[in-house]
Amino acid sequence: MSRKLFAAGCWVLVALGVVHLVGHYGLMSAQGDTEAERQLLSLMRANPQDMGLGFVRSMFDIVAGFSLTFSILPAGMGLLGLLLLRHEERAPGLVRQASIVHAGVYGIMTAVALRYWFPAPLAFLAAAFLCFVAAVATARRGRA
Repeated sequence: MSRKLFAAGCWVLVALGVVHLVGHYGLMSAQGDTEAERQLLSLMRANPQDMGLGFVRSMFDIVAGFSLTFSILPAGMGLLGLLLLRHEERAPGLVRQASIVHAGVYGIMTAVALRYWFPAPLAFLAAAFLCFVAAVATARRGRA
């Protein structure tokens, strides 16, 4: 049961990355629906600043970079977890330890989402967190 719960949490993370990537595309192609939105987007894209070492970035560039990173990292962590499952027999107990790490990380991210974000990422993060907590709770303790 623990393996299935861990795999489910990993697939939730992959789905989060893909869904967020669709949202990222929406951000990159956004023109604004109201005058206020158009003005905010214009201000974010204007006035690039020198960030040092020849890097000149606008606020929009920075937000877009973080948005793309949030698409890639959960998907990467989910794929890494699925890879661990394929090689579990080589390192007994590794999936349980990975479940503990994933539960900790995604528990913290769920708390961040509760405070700062909106329902869509919160739902994905909470689902992944619950899968990993359940995977830890149902896992046998093995030698690591």
